[in-house]
Amino acid sequence: MEKVKLICFDLDDTLIREIHSVMLPCIINGKEKEHFFIQEQEEKGLINYISADYLRAELLLGLEESKIAHCFLDIVKPIKNIMNVVNVLHVHNIKSIVITVGPKQVAKVVCNIWGFDSYYGSEYEVVDGVFTGKILEYIGAEQKIECLKDFCNSNNIKPEECIAVGDGATDIPVFKYCAKSIAINSSPIVKESAMYTVDTDDLTDILKYIL
Repeated sequence: MEKVKLICFDLDDTLIREIHSVMLPCIINGKEKEHFFIQEQEEKGLINYISADYLRAELLLGLEESKIAHCFLDIVKPIKNIMNVVNVLHVHNIKSIVITVGPKQVAKVVCNIWGFDSYYGSEYEVVDGVFTGKILEYIGAEQKIECLKDFCNSNNIKPEECIAVGDGATDIPVFKYCAKSIAINSSPIVKESAMYTVDTDDLTDILKYIL
């Protein structure tokens, strides 16, 4: 592998746990029960994850986008030492980005809090600072690769210089695109698709596979 220039992180269950990026604004908007109902329908196989996300997006109707940043750290449960890892990567001239299926607006807050170089996520419609309940552009598994390619093309980075870190099925295509992959706190199926695996509550444990 060539010198590492970029680490691509998933968000839900990779950097934040239990409270996912779509669930967070639902909670802030007082729609936690409705969110759990949709989640139950998804878990029972009655709807797929994409349809579930469009239904969850409707629960954000009327939410002020600014409330996400104000409430984020009071609600989410991040893995330990995210900022420390980002800082160490920067010392080694390695960029770090977040790519999530969840709302781009939440990914932006994550980027600002912990110092990531960029972020990508599904484009939830916001008009005059308020969510409309619609998704303008959905980021699924294959679209994650397109997001990664966009950042790489803009920063003259090759796939051989990238490492992907994630936990879910939507990360597997990204694992295959990058030279190295790290499955963190993931299922057996995802672990089989990764070059390295780690179960931890401290993000610094991935550094041994990067530096």
